[in-house]
Amino acid sequence: MDIPKIVSPDGYIYSIKTKDSDAPECIRAEFIFPVVSDYICGALKEGKPWFFSGRSGNAQMGLLTDTHLPDTTPSPPDIKDRRILLSGIIQNMNPLLSNVLDLFQVGDEIGRLVVADPELRIQDVRHYLHKRLFVGNRMGPGFYQGFEICTETDPFTGKACDYIEAALAPYQYCFEPSAMSRSSLNAVVKKGRSALNRIRSRVPLDLDGGQLGPGELFIGAVKISLGDIYGIIDAQVGPESAGVVHLPSRVLDPFRTFRDRQVELYHFGQHKIDLSDIRIRIRFYRSRNPLTVPLEKIRVKDGYRLCDLLTHAEVANLFDAMAPDSLGLILNKGNFVQVPKAIYPDGEAQLEIIKNSLMVSTRRKHGAERLDGGPNEKFSDILEKLSVLGGVNSRVFIANQFPTRDVVDALRRSGLRTFLIDAENPCFGDDYIKYMINLTHETHSRCEFMRYDHKVDKLYSFYHGCFMEPDDWERFDRVRFWFAFYGSHTHAADNKLTMDLINRLAIRLGDEMGIVHGGGPGLMKEANDLARQHNIMSVGIAIELEGENQASLTTCDGLIKYKEGLRLARQDHLQKLSNLPIINTGGYGSAEELSITITSMKIHENPLAPIILLDPDNLWENARYQTWEIARRKYGPAFTPHLVKSCKNADEAQTELIAFLTDPDKWYNDNEIPAKSVEKARVKSARIRNGFLGLEHVEVFDSPNPRIGQ
Repeated sequence: MDIPKIVSPDGYIYSIKTKDSDAPECIRAEFIFPVVSDYICGALKEGKPWFFSGRSGNAQMGLLTDTHLPDTTPSPPDIKDRRILLSGIIQNMNPLLSNVLDLFQVGDEIGRLVVADPELRIQDVRHYLHKRLFVGNRMGPGFYQGFEICTETDPFTGKACDYIEAALAPYQYCFEPSAMSRSSLNAVVKKGRSALNRIRSRVPLDLDGGQLGPGELFIGAVKISLGDIYGIIDAQVGPESAGVVHLPSRVLDPFRTFRDRQVELYHFGQHKIDLSDIRIRIRFYRSRNPLTVPLEKIRVKDGYRLCDLLTHAEVANLFDAMAPDSLGLILNKGNFVQVPKAIYPDGEAQLEIIKNSLMVSTRRKHGAERLDGGPNEKFSDILEKLSVLGGVNSRVFIANQFPTRDVVDALRRSGLRTFLIDAENPCFGDDYIKYMINLTHETHSRCEFMRYDHKVDKLYSFYHGCFMEPDDWERFDRVRFWFAFYGSHTHAADNKLTMDLINRLAIRLGDEMGIVHGGGPGLMKEANDLARQHNIMSVGIAIELEGENQASLTTCDGLIKYKEGLRLARQDHLQKLSNLPIINTGGYGSAEELSITITSMKIHENPLAPIILLDPDNLWENARYQTWEIARRKYGPAFTPHLVKSCKNADEAQTELIAFLTDPDKWYNDNEIPAKSVEKARVKSARIRNGFLGLEHVEVFDSPNPRIGQ
């Protein structure tokens, strides 16, 4: 069955009339929809229920855009062929805004037409719940709270139909009066909600203690994610007697609605109402599914990303749309916009060019303005797939090299959060890597940095400090025990001990084991190859050392490469990701890594754990003796030498590690490690890893694992 689309494309202001004398904060206008589907035109002529849904950016500023004032009757639409003309109003409900109505101009996007077709209404919501519809907060497996399923009789069909009443989320969006200016407000009018972060802040809210008074505006949110269905918010907010209404931005789009959806409420009543009593009423309607990939629950809940929708060949084709002399492309609203490259790309002129390109990408583009044969027409199938991208995923910057931080910031301020770069094996500075980590793991408005390697035809996404294929995110998150393997990069070194140990540990630890290495040749390559054989997650923290005959690996599950000269920054990264160090036969570099490992535990930056020396010929014996001498002379803490364990073979190393992992506290006690130092290391190392890598769950060896010892 071909399901018609019940929502029209965006309409725009056709004409602006004088201000309404009865409502000084209101202007009357005409809204035009130049090309509307035959289905919507026919539905309006047949008298099916319909309404106008204003732009969410305007509603979230407190502007009521509708076809009529509350408690009045709208004028009938003027339908001619496939063009629809409506009489409309724009009313300012926000006392913090002044002269905001003067910013509206003919041609500004204003909203969409919606047909609430009774024949497409979903009767049994439970059929979709937790599959294509997720509402409320997840409290446990299969248990959500914060909503209620209700039933009513549809007045047009007489059938019993479900709807959902959702409670507010415990936060609200508050305006910052000092940030409001004519230019910032105009940016919201022209660009939409992507510019709202300039004038407001999100703050936590105690729903039990909060109230909404008469004449007050409230911008909050509900938790909801949609698959291939529409959600339509009722204008009347529960309880009905309170007089609270939802401003006319009431469409929840399929796929593009996920996690938090803003709600805009205004109190027309006479008495205060507790925020905890407010319920948002939502009805659901069937929609066509444009996806060519399977519908997945996790994608519906968290929103689809570009890498979920396109094949690698289609990703490669995106770069063909770039002009040879452009800095990159902006993908937005189903259109490509070229970003010209300035003569001096690092200057301020380039940032101004980006601002102008962003304005073009957010400006209304009517069908007549599209050029035949342009990139939009050439990639129409790809653009249709990407039409389901919503929120922070809906705008993409496409380029052949990673943009500077100034360029990223300029794009982020416009609401663009996804960066797709064609780069084979790029090197990064320490500050840029930390910058990407911070942006990809922000609590709100996260960015995504993706890298396409055309030589191997693979797409990687930046996650917790390295690039990996998106499907490997779950594997990465399952790892608890990250083993750092240090050793010589030369082929002359005997790495059999390490290989034997990896084989033994892989059997005992399974997918909870991961390997971190320097992303180079020799031991690092052998450990990486063996990890892939066991399907163990392997991450390479490489450095640009091609001049030293140390070409970096490209077969790691996760990889990040530091620029030449950043040896210590790279080592710090490796230390912070790993929690179980293994030192094999090695040279000066391995000796340095051993010293850094001991020091990191001494200052409690790493969780305290055995430092395994695979030392069949006593290469490291003097180094181990030195730790005892330092402790004896009280140049360092007495517990440090007890962490360093020399093992002649893989069996000894495995025995030591399994004893530690089975019952860490017993191991600490047996090895005279003070409980105070153990706890300090647990707290400090978890805090550092959360701040540096964005890791939420950090293994700090604070609980026994009897299963491992069996």
